[in-house]
Amino acid sequence: MLRVIDDTALEVVKTRLQVQAPTVVHASPAVQKCPYYNFSNGLIDTMLPKQRLLKQCKCSPQQICAPPKPDSTLFTMARIVRLEGPLALYAGLPPTLLTAIPSTAVYFTSYEMLLKRLKTAFPEQNHGLLAMASGSMARAAAATIFSPFELIRVQMQAVANAHPFATYMRRVWQGGARQLFAGLGATLARDIPFSAFYWYGIETSKEYLMDRVPIADAQTKKVSVALISGVLAGVLATISTHPFDVVKTRSQLVVYTKDMAPAPSFTQLLQQVWEAEGARGMTAGLVPRVVKVAPACAIMISSYEATKQAFNVD
Repeated sequence: MLRVIDDTALEVVKTRLQVQAPTVVHASPAVQKCPYYNFSNGLIDTMLPKQRLLKQCKCSPQQICAPPKPDSTLFTMARIVRLEGPLALYAGLPPTLLTAIPSTAVYFTSYEMLLKRLKTAFPEQNHGLLAMASGSMARAAAATIFSPFELIRVQMQAVANAHPFATYMRRVWQGGARQLFAGLGATLARDIPFSAFYWYGIETSKEYLMDRVPIADAQTKKVSVALISGVLAGVLATISTHPFDVVKTRSQLVVYTKDMAPAPSFTQLLQQVWEAEGARGMTAGLVPRVVKVAPACAIMISSYEATKQAFNVD
């Protein structure tokens, strides 16, 4: 529980970094002659005269102007504290605390059940691949079940003084109940490969390190190996899937009403971020996410291993 509270500040900073860079909203052919460009940073929409913008950016109408350089992690954190107060770093904490234990229980229980079934069905298969498949399916189930709470958390962290119940009612009223699952596709596109990389990294690292870590006590050795494996696997999985996390955050900050065009797909959003912001947009918020996720993965898997040891569960 203390880990959740500590990580919330980094999650807030990461979310703000991911929505601060402007993304060009591409217009349909029917409105391409409009004399204004519409920019959105996930929080507000800004209309800018096209000719003045092109003159300032020194690019042609067919080009997309380069976005400004994003702020650093520490600068963003300091600005949040200065403008909104220290408590703003813990925005979204209530839904996080509400779902932390249940979502973890669903995730790990599903993982263990699926892994045992796959081991029985495919006894000769590589253990790392079975762990990859089990982790992916377990994460998909947990992410789907708790998606509405994740949506509210992102809204609260991205927008200052956001009210969760008002956000809920506004989404349902304007876009229907399906809006409570906005961004679920992007969440699954991030979480499924993340879990696949994570559990494969965990199992392969544990197999490699068990014979190489010089610790005599068997139980202490297992927990220590799990801790090291968690850090390595967490860093690998976080870096590999971070562009998907950027798209997930962006997709959860737009309310689509019933009379609007369908929301852009995950691949369309990914393409828009890449074309408008390039590598900087794809890596926005990477540093606070790595700082948050890597130790969290290590603590989670080592605590899980220690609990299994305490109850003699293999």
